[in-house]
Amino acid sequence: MNHWNTQFTQMIRKTRPSYWGNWALSGEIAPGAVGVVDPMTGEFTLVADRLEGLTDASLATSRVSSDWSMMTSNVSRTETKIDLDGSAVDPETGTRIEAGVNVEWKFSTQGEMVSQCALASQVMLRDADRTLDAGFDWLAARARESGMGDGSRIAQGFGVVTGVQYARSGLNVASLSADNTFSLAGSVSGVNAMLGKAEGKGSFVSARSSRSVDSHLWPSESGQVAGDPVPIAYTFASFDGRLLLPRWITHIGAYQLILRNNHGGTYIVSAELQYDTPRGAVRRTATISGGLTASISDIPLDATGIRLRLGFKGMFSTEEKTFHWANPRGQWISGVRHVDLFGVWPGETRAVDVEAGLPLA
Repeated sequence: MNHWNTQFTQMIRKTRPSYWGNWALSGEIAPGAVGVVDPMTGEFTLVADRLEGLTDASLATSRVSSDWSMMTSNVSRTETKIDLDGSAVDPETGTRIEAGVNVEWKFSTQGEMVSQCALASQVMLRDADRTLDAGFDWLAARARESGMGDGSRIAQGFGVVTGVQYARSGLNVASLSADNTFSLAGSVSGVNAMLGKAEGKGSFVSARSSRSVDSHLWPSESGQVAGDPVPIAYTFASFDGRLLLPRWITHIGAYQLILRNNHGGTYIVSAELQYDTPRGAVRRTATISGGLTASISDIPLDATGIRLRLGFKGMFSTEEKTFHWANPRGQWISGVRHVDLFGVWPGETRAVDVEAGLPLA
């Protein structure tokens, strides 16, 4: 498997759709760091440590208490108590460990992975839109030097790390073969703290695998406590020319709205989409019969104030539903938005913004 970070990012985006993964726990990723993100892998290439003019006052830090525990479908986890007979020392307390714990992950197929850690904090750029707008000329010059711009425009993929999720300890492990195991042993407090199950400084006594794995542990060595928190995931802002894309996760040339009436519904639905651009207002229409799907494509990236009106046509009247996306650059981050349509005449109708998981008003 060549790019673990690709799979790691996909796993993260099931719950955090705007994040990139940092599988190898690279310390180059920091709030305000300037560089290039490979859209295929999420690998970050550093160009400058920090955006010009950025200060610590430009950053907002919040403590994070939620668990970080992810693994692919063919991984199982077991935990057993073990007797260490005082043969090892807890690096946080300095006491000999009598009773310990062993946590084991089993990987049934090659390419499976697990990520488990103790989250520490989230650090974000304050007022990122204003900050990046103020620093655009400096960024454009760095982009030109990197082959990602012409000095006045910036290509997608070049930009600034706008937020970082930090872990105080933890592990990323992927299996290079089938029928593999990876285990971590140590004091109950040390291992639980390392994996985010308890407060304290994480540590372990031993780490073993039955076959080859790609692993990144923090602390990186047995018998130590974790040092400064490490970045495990991040958000990134890029540009399309001079247009800021504040939650950039892939290269997009235009937005697309997909209306799906193929969920057993029988209503004919009329759709009217309106949006504003610097060149003027635009109105687009489509009709979706039961069992079919319609697409409204080539919505420009500088569109704002997108309004969708849906009309479910009944025998004597039309039931309407509407939705509004004020800023698609921050909301339609994949470039595609799906709206699912439901209803069997003459019964209730429903429309769902799939990416948001919300029914339309």
